[in-house]
Amino acid sequence: MTTLISIFNSGFTLLFGLLYGALKWLGPFWSLVGISFLGGILMVWLFGKVSNQDAIKKTRTRMNAELIALRLFNDDLRVFFGIQYQILVWTLKYLKHSMIPMIIIMMPVMAILIQLNLHYGVRPLGIGEQSLVKVKLRDAKTLALETPITLQASDALEIETLGVRIPEMREVSWRIRGASPGRFDLVVNAGGESMTKSMAVGGREEGVSSLRTGEHWLTNLLYPGESPIPNSSAIESIEILYPELDISIFGWGIDWMILFFVLSMVFGFSFKGALGVQI
Repeated sequence: MTTLISIFNSGFTLLFGLLYGALKWLGPFWSLVGISFLGGILMVWLFGKVSNQDAIKKTRTRMNAELIALRLFNDDLRVFFGIQYQILVWTLKYLKHSMIPMIIIMMPVMAILIQLNLHYGVRPLGIGEQSLVKVKLRDAKTLALETPITLQASDALEIETLGVRIPEMREVSWRIRGASPGRFDLVVNAGGESMTKSMAVGGREEGVSSLRTGEHWLTNLLYPGESPIPNSSAIESIEILYPELDISIFGWGIDWMILFFVLSMVFGFSFKGALGVQI
């Protein structure tokens, strides 16, 4: 499973990176608008391909007819409640025809959200800005035995503290500060081995990987920015607490996930007629 996830991550990250690379010059907000536009059209197109369009059209037509009848016969309680029952029946039929296609669509949507989180979740550390590097070990004994655990970085980063050990959480943390712009590898030395983690200071607000973790298929799927840490390593994960990427509309900050869902739904529904899709 892990191998298949790694192959999928590599291929999809490459394809999504090409799309993002073509739009990133627009800035975080407008590049996300462009991706939401394409994502909305893709979701509607997929819905049309995996759903029973004839059944959905028939169901929607019948529901609309029942709603018209509801307005016409609202003075006759017996007819009124009979129509209410028919509306409920046809609503359940609509949900039956729509539920499975929506579940199928959620798979590519989740893949897109994972990639969006990589590019829009956080931003590089600013010049002079502080943060933390957290290293989690697989075995708390590595900390208890006072095994040397060190962090090395290029001149673009200042390591301001010695590693603070938290045995209960199997973690070691360092406070860091961005010194000059650059992209480089941190090197963590623990248990007689070394492990790297990509780091970004300054530059464009383009995607950065905040976490490098192990080979479990789920974490491998959720964090595609870097290759997984082998299970044989004494290090379980390396995390950099980057600042969140700010996306604003007319001075109002908005979460990238909310913006993507709202825009993709607006674009999708706007083009469903052109695509010939019943929703």
